[in-house]
Amino acid sequence: MKYVFPALLLLLSSCAPTEDPATETAGNPIVEGWYADPEGAVFGDRYFVFPTFSARYNDQLFFDAFSSPDLVNWTKHERILDTTAVKWAWRDWCWTPTHRPAMA
Repeated sequence: MKYVFPALLLLLSSCAPTEDPATETAGNPIVEGWYADPEGAVFGDRYFVFPTFSARYNDQLFFDAFSSPDLVNWTKHERILDTTAVKWAWRDWCWTPTHRPAMA
């Protein structure tokens, strides 16, 4: 399966801990900060989460992304897109990112 759906992220975040205390888990939330509306995808061998940055309405001017090779260890990719790069953006705010594959 090429894409991880938001439901999978919800499922993973609500799973009970394993019985083995040595097992490493990501926890909930998986990253620090104020984020909402995550979209998940798999590119190559990495999992990606593209959330909305939760701030005041007029301060939602960019997207951060997070990637992981194992759904436990996450790397933050800051400001992968902001409103200065999207000249047609209305009111200079952005939220609820979504990736869709090209249709054949």
